Amino acid sequence: MRLVDLSVAASGASRARWALVYSTSDAASAALATSARTRADVVLGCTSSGGVFTPRGFERGAFALLGDEGDPTVEIAGRACNAAAARRSARDAAQQIVKRLGRKPDALLLHATPGFEERLIEGVDDAFEGAAPPMYGGSAADDDLSGQWRVLHGSTIEREGFVLAGFASSAPIHGSFVSGYVPGRQRGTVTRAAGRVVYEIDRRPAAEVYDEWRGGELGHEPGVVLAKTTLHPLGRVIDRVGNLPRHLLSHPHEVRSDGALTLFTEVATGDELVMMIGSRGSLMDRTEQAVSRALGSERGRALRGGVLVYCGGCVMAIGDAAREVGTLYSRAIGGAPFIGAATFGEIGCFTGPTPTNRHGNLMCDTLLFA
Repeated sequence: MRLVDLSVAASGASRARWALVYSTSDAASAALATSARTRADVVLGCTSSGGVFTPRGFERGAFALLGDEGDPTVEIAGRACNAAAARRSARDAAQQIVKRLGRKPDALLLHATPGFEERLIEGVDDAFEGAAPPMYGGSAADDDLSGQWRVLHGSTIEREGFVLAGFASSAPIHGSFVSGYVPGRQRGTVTRAAGRVVYEIDRRPAAEVYDEWRGGELGHEPGVVLAKTTLHPLGRVIDRVGNLPRHLLSHPHEVRSDGALTLFTEVATGDELVMMIGSRGSLMDRTEQAVSRALGSERGRALRGGVLVYCGGCVMAIGDAAREVGTLYSRAIGGAPFIGAATFGEIGCFTGPTPTNRHGNLMCDTLLFA
């Protein structure tokens, strides 16, 4: 594998088998797609918030991780779709990938525009009858939540839709999905919710309860609270490794005038929510933690390359330290080529007795190719 800057003209390098492209939204154009197609047979990718993670740090522009002969085989399927068609479209895309590969993929990578990630995961599960391969990835992002996010498949750039990739490899493909947050003492049960709106926690207005947990820091006026809630998301226990619970995070987005709290993931009535606690330090440390968890006992093994997906909201929280995320990740994977995106929603697999693909917020996931 090799990393290239797509703003630099190709200089006689051999054509790659595939290209995973991440770019800032100002670089997502037809020219970008054309440049990528001149370098590789299969092209996929998405826009990233603020920059792209590379071994040099966190850079604006457009970059591609190229897969060459001997690297994993990749087949992709992309679709323009909305929430109503997402589940069916994802099922069809996954089935198409299996047909092209001739077998079940060893791992999947999903990039979508924000808003219907849960439906896409359900569709992929449908295609594999509930036993989907581990899936990682994240939602396309922009610099300011203005909707300039895009996904890329082939020469097509979608304003609303997704691209799914299936990897087949004779060597192991490792992955992990981590939060970097710890649970606090405040917790409650969702007593009324619909989709991504929590109306009540413990039979009281959800925003009021959450604001009490925060010591009144949000105030009482309705509005967007993303910047105030990045280090204190809501977590749900998904499973346990021994006695250690693993939490899936939801980012509180807006306080509504009716006292409801909107999130960037779906929750259900009956879910127990706990206020999680993070810090700039913990958000940096999880970069290496993601690699360590992915490799397990294989830590130190030589890698062909890697993919990093890191929450765009966390990038905003750590500020200029975002450039250190790329260098920390590069060191953790032994200097292997890699590319990383800052996304508005993360997708990963909680491995264990019953591996399950999930959509969360403010998280970090990685794919590593041995």
